[in-house]
Amino acid sequence: MATPTGRSGAYRNDIDGLRGFAISLVVIFHIFVGRVSSGVDVFLFVGGVFFFASQIRNAVNPQGLTVVQAIVRMLRRLFPALVTVVGLSFLLALLVYSPARWGPVGQDAVASMTYWQNFQLALNNNDYAAISRDVSLFQHLWSMSVQMQIYVGGLLVIALIAALTRRAHWSATALRALVVVATIASFIYALYLHGTDQGWNYYSPLSRFWEIGLGGIFGMWVIAKPLPKAMDAFRLPAAVVGLLLIVGTGVFLNGAEQFPGPATLIPLAGAALVILAGNPSATGEHPAGVRALLESGPLQFLGKTSYSLYLWHWPLLVLATFYFAGDDRRTVHSGMGIFATIPGGLGAAVGIGTILVSLGLAWLTYRFVETPLRQVVKPRSRSWILFDAAYMKTAFHSGHRRRLGAAYVAAAAVAVVGLSVAVAPRDVDSEAVVSAEPEVYPGPQDLLSGQKVSSATPIPDANANVDSMYPKTHVDGCSALFEEAEPVLTHDRNSGSDPCVYGDVDSDRTIYLFGNSHAEHMLPALDSMGKERGIKVKVLVKMSCYPGGGAVRSDGGDYPECGEWQESTTRYILDNPPTEGVYLISTHPEPGTKGPEEFAPGVRDLVTRFNDAGIHVWAQRDTPWPHDDIGDIDVRLCVADGLYDPEDVDANCGMSRQAAFQDVNPALEGLAGLDVTHVDLTDGLCDEHVCPGVIGNVLVYRDSSHLTNVFSRMLAGEVEAQMFPHAA
Repeated sequence: MATPTGRSGAYRNDIDGLRGFAISLVVIFHIFVGRVSSGVDVFLFVGGVFFFASQIRNAVNPQGLTVVQAIVRMLRRLFPALVTVVGLSFLLALLVYSPARWGPVGQDAVASMTYWQNFQLALNNNDYAAISRDVSLFQHLWSMSVQMQIYVGGLLVIALIAALTRRAHWSATALRALVVVATIASFIYALYLHGTDQGWNYYSPLSRFWEIGLGGIFGMWVIAKPLPKAMDAFRLPAAVVGLLLIVGTGVFLNGAEQFPGPATLIPLAGAALVILAGNPSATGEHPAGVRALLESGPLQFLGKTSYSLYLWHWPLLVLATFYFAGDDRRTVHSGMGIFATIPGGLGAAVGIGTILVSLGLAWLTYRFVETPLRQVVKPRSRSWILFDAAYMKTAFHSGHRRRLGAAYVAAAAVAVVGLSVAVAPRDVDSEAVVSAEPEVYPGPQDLLSGQKVSSATPIPDANANVDSMYPKTHVDGCSALFEEAEPVLTHDRNSGSDPCVYGDVDSDRTIYLFGNSHAEHMLPALDSMGKERGIKVKVLVKMSCYPGGGAVRSDGGDYPECGEWQESTTRYILDNPPTEGVYLISTHPEPGTKGPEEFAPGVRDLVTRFNDAGIHVWAQRDTPWPHDDIGDIDVRLCVADGLYDPEDVDANCGMSRQAAFQDVNPALEGLAGLDVTHVDLTDGLCDEHVCPGVIGNVLVYRDSSHLTNVFSRMLAGEVEAQMFPHAA
């Protein structure tokens, strides 16, 4: 980003070169190392160097731009290239991906264009991931979102305080002091989150602010200061050390686990040393050494195109990796970066090709989108109105081409939003198909009764809206979210009046379905059973909270709300006992793993409490968590991507039975002697060796562990038979 430095207006080509150096690290590490470099953090620091000093000077100047004009100027610099890359990448994704992936890509595209991508990733619990087959196409744009949020928020606060204090001679001083205080507060917050919630820490603008703020402090007090001639001997060593700190951070630290914690000070110190080494001397001479390297042609080119190159390289890498991996996407390879998915010469060719294509597209975007549409001339009139005629005349004064450019940007943004709506997956009703053609779609009966059938297109359609594959609790809002510690008893998470009951809702006979999402995905089966036997099913479920398993998430992270919810919900059950009993999941993989199953001692304690109150318990053995050596298997996407082949035992989009289950259900021993009826559905989910992703032409899982509502409902007969083995 071409920006004058300090009051002198002397342009620093070496800082453009530092940007070029940083973007080269970002691209190389993303493609060939598969780790986060420190390049993005250098960008944030450099952005702060120029942002705060210039905006404070503008704010205290009575003739300076208004905050509206400043935001428009910034958007004209950043948004045209963003919407161009997002839009074209979206179109490429429609050609490369199966329709099952189009909806999430569209959602990420809109989130990126509205500078919301960091929150989109954080709210979906998507930690920053290395290049692989399933990584988000636009995950790298979290940094653009964070930067814009900080810039807009900073502009608003600066404008407000400047308006209140402009007549005071200390206005600029107060604003600079505010930047210092906010930077310290943000750093402390980042330290706190680093130890409590690193996923949120990585994406939060509040914890990232200090990187930009530190750059702002450097820009306000250091960057324009000439260095004494006595310091000339230290320039080259300082710059070399600075570059080594930047490179070494990416080599020796895992940025996804460390940033923006205290380790981030290492690359930022490196960037500060490099910039400081390039400051002019008191005699007016400009130093050579590393500055000469940074001002070389290649790094200047990379620096000027760094923004567009950053935008382009990641979606091209993701799409190329997905396409060239082909049917080998589920095979793990040794190596880093792209070589973990595409080994050998092909991986090298794809990586190098991605770099070359990204460079070409970055130059085209810089030449024909960024440069023509940026606001070169400062508006001659101040305006607080976005569409003020006088302001617009000067803001777009360069004529017809720029007006066409503005129209293009607006049309492209609307087109991306419209396309995201158009490709959104549609709901499906597979129940009618199953009822009409049970001989074609036997589902679990294919294994339970040996009812082998010829292969047919699996249902539900793997390309359909995944939301239509959830149990009714999803739409009704009857499951407690991560932060909730009390049981959800009515629709819309206790804000509605309709109770969270299913089965025969008018019956006086009651069963509680108690547990995590693996208990919840059994609701279609219990709903059908309840209607058949005249039993009301009350749902008491919470995300990733396994009753008896302690206050930990399935990934092993601390989960105090889970412990609180377990206790409050258990008390509710004891105070309002069911007539028939409680249905829960009795086994679970060890936290942080996907199998095989284990029995947590806390489950026995919980069941004992229920038994002591005269409450019977149905203890169901857990269902598989499909995974392989690479990681989780999203079964729906696996099938949608064409990786399922009913004729190939190795292309089942599932997992081995041995990886999911022990030889004997460990809950049998763990709950021995208690008033428990065990339910084991393993033989309806696995044959002797494999737990496939499609059984009897029915899609088993909607993701990497949860049953589709169709398959769950088809288990109703088996569930009922095991729950009431002595019924007539």
